[in-house]
Amino acid sequence: MNKTVINPETVAKPIKPYYANAVKVGPGNLLFISGQVALDSKGNVVGKGDIKAQTRQVLENIKTILASVGASMDNIVKVTVFLTDLRNFEAVAEVRAEYFKNNPPASTLVGVTALVSPDFLIEIEAIAMVD
Repeated sequence: MNKTVINPETVAKPIKPYYANAVKVGPGNLLFISGQVALDSKGNVVGKGDIKAQTRQVLENIKTILASVGASMDNIVKVTVFLTDLRNFEAVAEVRAEYFKNNPPASTLVGVTALVSPDFLIEIEAIAMVD
């Protein structure tokens, strides 16, 4: 099995060194993207208190990780979304529709009591098939 760690410079570095932003494995060319939160490339929280802004930042982080291996949002086959407040579902769905226009991925939504920081309202992990 081939295993490649992916940590693009344009995405915040993992908080702890024991995980990567993404791992590509072969020969099947699966890309596993770790749960992304609303951090910019410098590690600053984006959209504090704003679910739409946080969702956009999370999806932009995922898009950047995909681009670093020559893939796009169309390559995503599965996402898991973690929300601290399920009342934000419609706002999240609205933003997601901007990123998944064709052939949406399989999806799971999980309500959680908290994420790694109280500033984070959403976290999304993804699996993609890449060339």
